Amino acid sequence: MNIFTNHLKKLKKSAFTGLIASVTVTLLWFVFLSSANVRILGLSIFGAAVVLFVFKIVFDIVIEKFGITRKLLANELFILFALIAFLSVTICAFAPVMLFASVHNERAEKRLSAYKANGSVEELNFETENGTLHGWFLHNAQGSAPTVLYFGGNGEDAAGRVLTLLESENLRSVFDGYHFAYVDYPGYGKSEGMASEKSFKDMGLTVYDSLMNRDDVNRITLMGYSIGTGVANYAASERQPAGLILMAPYADGYDLYNGYADIFHGPLKALVSFKMKSVKFAEKVDIKPLLLASKADQEIPYDSSVRLFERYKKGCNFVTVDEIGHNDFWKSQEVLDEIEKYLAQ
Repeated sequence: MNIFTNHLKKLKKSAFTGLIASVTVTLLWFVFLSSANVRILGLSIFGAAVVLFVFKIVFDIVIEKFGITRKLLANELFILFALIAFLSVTICAFAPVMLFASVHNERAEKRLSAYKANGSVEELNFETENGTLHGWFLHNAQGSAPTVLYFGGNGEDAAGRVLTLLESENLRSVFDGYHFAYVDYPGYGKSEGMASEKSFKDMGLTVYDSLMNRDDVNRITLMGYSIGTGVANYAASERQPAGLILMAPYADGYDLYNGYADIFHGPLKALVSFKMKSVKFAEKVDIKPLLLASKADQEIPYDSSVRLFERYKKGCNFVTVDEIGHNDFWKSQEVLDEIEKYLAQ
């Protein structure tokens, strides 16, 4: 009996250490997402910990047949479920770090400020109940003109993107005859507030409505990239834009999470806080959008983009761009040509 009890204590200690290591590395995975090595290590240790605990349960049951009490087994199971619960809470708490990679490009802001004097750009500020939203407006047309309202991806901010357009003749020509507006999400750039599904949705409608009240804006084409495609799609479902352009779009937030770790299925879907059900929004969109997707996209599963395009009731111009990664859409001439052609319609 003592031999089995000693073995059980050693196994309990090893299992506990394994789960703690799993939680620790998983936290590092969320905090330092750019490191593929940490991601793989976290998943590997997590998988090893799960296997260890399955073995542990079987071992406990076998040991019980040799006289170990049910009370001891119940204690072991309680520890197991407590650690699983802790891991679940950890995922819920730190998943936003994975999704919302906020950026504040102060250098780009300083450079844009120099262009304000000649009227090329202007700063945008919108007061909301959750704080001030900040962005930039690129004047790329004469007088009242159509405007592209852009919702960016992670790693982007308004100042950086608008500066790039302003200083690149090739990129700026894509939007010839269109003004270009980009407002940072809550918690990004100089925008105040906290990033969340609700704050993103509210921000999308607030900015759309505010721009439509401007004298130099006569209609709006919504454009989104990566995580921003959900916001653009939502705004399109609630308003009447002239057009909708989505680069690297996803069907819902579950696909975003599974793009990083393919574990959020069945009951684990409950751990997803950023649901952003773009497939549902698509059913209410009254225009024919342009969707651009790549089978080589490492972040947004291609099948997720396909699932989205099938839901537009007026059809969809779906373009598969070959051999470009998730971060290469703005660098692809094929993508830029498709956008320019769509805007010219």
